[in-house]
Amino acid sequence: MTKVLATLFSFFLLTSAHAQLAKELYEQGLKMAQEEKAEEAIKLFDQSISLKSDEYVTWYNRGVAKSMLNLHEEAFKDFDQSIKLKPDYTKAYLNRGAARKRLTDYEGAMLDYNLALALDSNFADGYYSRGQLYNLLGQRIPACLDFERAIKLGSIKAQPKMQSCKDKPTTDTSWHFIMRLTRTAETDSYGFSESDPILAGTGPDGGPVNELAYFALLRDSMGKAIKFKKIGTCCSYKSAHGLIGGLAMLDKFEITYLVAEGVEKKSIVYLSMFDYQEPVILHGFKTVHPPK
Repeated sequence: MTKVLATLFSFFLLTSAHAQLAKELYEQGLKMAQEEKAEEAIKLFDQSISLKSDEYVTWYNRGVAKSMLNLHEEAFKDFDQSIKLKPDYTKAYLNRGAARKRLTDYEGAMLDYNLALALDSNFADGYYSRGQLYNLLGQRIPACLDFERAIKLGSIKAQPKMQSCKDKPTTDTSWHFIMRLTRTAETDSYGFSESDPILAGTGPDGGPVNELAYFALLRDSMGKAIKFKKIGTCCSYKSAHGLIGGLAMLDKFEITYLVAEGVEKKSIVYLSMFDYQEPVILHGFKTVHPPK
């Protein structure tokens, strides 16, 4: 009997030690994530989960770190697991909705935002995110109602959106949303040549929003998210939407992607936010797919 008790006691100590180490690894990972060192954070969260897999907050924050790296397919699975462990965790629904939105599952994203708000009717970020989705889907009235609710609940980031809601509806067709990529380029020069750039145009928020949306929808030949960063502008050309003298410029982005397992390649991609033609997938690349 004494031997059995000793064995049970030792097992308890081992379990307790694992739990303590899992907590320490989680806290280190959280610190890395707050410092925007997402890759380091994910490795620490991985170790924490391997020791204690029933902590909903660890799965949630690993999902957040993966989202920072544009790994929305993997982030979706982590948010989903967080919800399974804690079905009333509103932030997990909000972020699972954001992942679904990034993966073009707009109906699923709307469902998650609605679930988050059903759990907490005073969730400002929930109203803001749902308003953003309504806006993306071209539903101005419900979008503005959600932005208004978000502001009443203290959201600062919803204020610029509400200002645009006060403006009269416009019939301006010079801006576009990039919601999906449905076709693949027929030539390997598309996007990789300054003479055949991606015409991403601009959305209602202006700036390079559409360019960033394009890259977020792109996957390499291995189906993995690409890394991208703007490295400059170049190559002036005549455009009806150009600035001084009717000239527009191309934006140059460096993309990093896999050509084989573990083999990275870098390339330069050219885009224009002055002109629009439905963007297509780079030759040899893929796009995101809604989660199953």
